[in-house]
Amino acid sequence: MIIELLFQLIIGLINLLVSIIPDISLTIDLPDTSWFSEMLGLADYFFPVTTLIMAIGVIVAVQNAQFFIKIFTFIIKRIPFIG
Repeated sequence: MIIELLFQLIIGLINLLVSIIPDISLTIDLPDTSWFSEMLGLADYFFPVTTLIMAIGVIVAVQNAQFFIKIFTFIIKRIPFIG
């Protein structure tokens, strides 16, 4: 019961501090992006985005594998009776 009272006190103080912050409404008018999307479509014709994404995924996977292999070999070398 005492812990529950402390939690309610802390949460009440946090709610009080959050309620002091005023509401801010922002309206942002974005420019027309049709030209940009058309250029991306043309670039996709010459450099397929799906292929690029797959290539980047393979590169990231290889880099991660090399990193974990280095960590594994470092740990194995530090064990006296194995390394």
